[in-house]
Amino acid sequence: MYTTMTMVWRRPGILSRGLLSGLLLGQLFCLFLAGQAAAAENAPEVQNAPAALANPVSALLSPGGGLLDVEENAPVTTKDGVSVLQFVIPGDAENLQLAVPGQSVARWSAAPQPLEQDGGLARLREDLLTKRARLAGQLTAVSARLALWQAKPETITLQELEQRERKMQDVIPALGREQADLERRLKLLQQELERLPASPELGQRISVTLQKAVSGVEKLPVRYSYTLSNCGWQPIYNFNAQPEKGDGDIIDVRLMAEVWQFTGMDWHNTKLTLATRGNGPREPAPLPRWVVDSSPKPEPKPVPMVMMAPRKAATMDLAAEDGPAQANAPVDLDASGVYATWTLAARGLPEGRSRLLITADAWKAPLQWLARPSVGDSRVWLMAKYVLPPQQAWPEGQAEYSVDGQSVGQGLFRPRGGEATLFFGADPRVSVTTTADSRKRGESGFIDKSKNWTWAWTYTLTNSHSKALTVRLERPAPMIVDQSVSVSYDDTPPSQKDEKKHMLFWEVKVPADGKASVHHSVTISSPTKLPLLPDAP
Repeated sequence: MYTTMTMVWRRPGILSRGLLSGLLLGQLFCLFLAGQAAAAENAPEVQNAPAALANPVSALLSPGGGLLDVEENAPVTTKDGVSVLQFVIPGDAENLQLAVPGQSVARWSAAPQPLEQDGGLARLREDLLTKRARLAGQLTAVSARLALWQAKPETITLQELEQRERKMQDVIPALGREQADLERRLKLLQQELERLPASPELGQRISVTLQKAVSGVEKLPVRYSYTLSNCGWQPIYNFNAQPEKGDGDIIDVRLMAEVWQFTGMDWHNTKLTLATRGNGPREPAPLPRWVVDSSPKPEPKPVPMVMMAPRKAATMDLAAEDGPAQANAPVDLDASGVYATWTLAARGLPEGRSRLLITADAWKAPLQWLARPSVGDSRVWLMAKYVLPPQQAWPEGQAEYSVDGQSVGQGLFRPRGGEATLFFGADPRVSVTTTADSRKRGESGFIDKSKNWTWAWTYTLTNSHSKALTVRLERPAPMIVDQSVSVSYDDTPPSQKDEKKHMLFWEVKVPADGKASVHHSVTISSPTKLPLLPDAP
């Protein structure tokens, strides 16, 4: 009885104390909110909302990055006699240079700033994410329905079981096909998202403190520039030889620019200039020491200077961003400076990758056939050499080589000394066959004072073209180090020699649908006491 009365007596007390505690907490919470509001009202403004980047007026792109120039009217605030101007730049921007016309800058600072995602890639990513969410929801619903049909009911009559089985024969296969299709589409969407380069989400808010305060203005013009590594360009060539067209001496040339920018925004009406850049290290190696000593010590080898490789942009396998090569838009070439530049007539550049046609030309360069025969290799290579005219710029770049429009391979186009050498693979209608005629060793002279090695080959060139052609056949010439060793040749027709390259060569005229042969023999002689064991490649 006592216990029961005690408990009945204590319950109202517990409720009262709980009610009082709740009222007290509520009052404290209201006071807390009021304090927060007052603090927020008195606190300085915090820039945490996403902000947009200003569109660049011009962009100078090189293979390693870009220099962007911007002009905008930036908001300015004046408080306690101090005026501060603010604008936003990308998070990885470097080398910021700024000027406020008519004003002197006292200092500037940078703080993190979220960026608006308003570029073409951001819109494409948002669309893909929306599609992925919708497909994932549909897949969840289909999987749930399939699981519901596959579940075993706890109680069911025989008639209901038979009806259920008849329906399951149609419903379950259809749901299974729908599930597989949704999984396949979801997987493709995920692959697209993974291949899509990420747009930057964080930038820098630049706060510029002016030397003198301004009044009565909300915005001031500001000009600034910065460099970025997530934009640039590279040259891409296409060389097409047409040996059966006309005299076979015209090579169609297309120089294109693969340009990219991943700044998180589309560039609208931006003046674009493409520039080449220097290759190799920034500074020369030191001069080597020249020490003349009776017992010289080996000098340490100089450490080669390594040039930092530029950051690579996203790979070119993004079909969504790859635009078709534009028509030959007007391009202004300036080759008068240290680096050549091309200024494009078309303005602006969407976020992602694009290809622009810089120039199309026709080089008059007679095709040549080159054979470097060996046992087991019958290929004859098709090539051309072209002397580049002055006041033109043809930078190094990746190239696609084709013959009569059919691709024969890719490689690096690298002109040297004002001349371009182009290889177009092996000509399937021209071949060379190598026959080893002899290989022998013997002694000669009074009581075998010298040793002799002799090799002989026959090279047969076959031409299946309907016109005659000339094949340059090249073979290595032995490089003799010891003066007591001699070399002699027995060639038909006689060979010519390139002393600098240690090479023998023949200019062989091969008739149309015909053959021509070259006989080549080399004999090396050395004293018997000299331990020489030569071999021929």
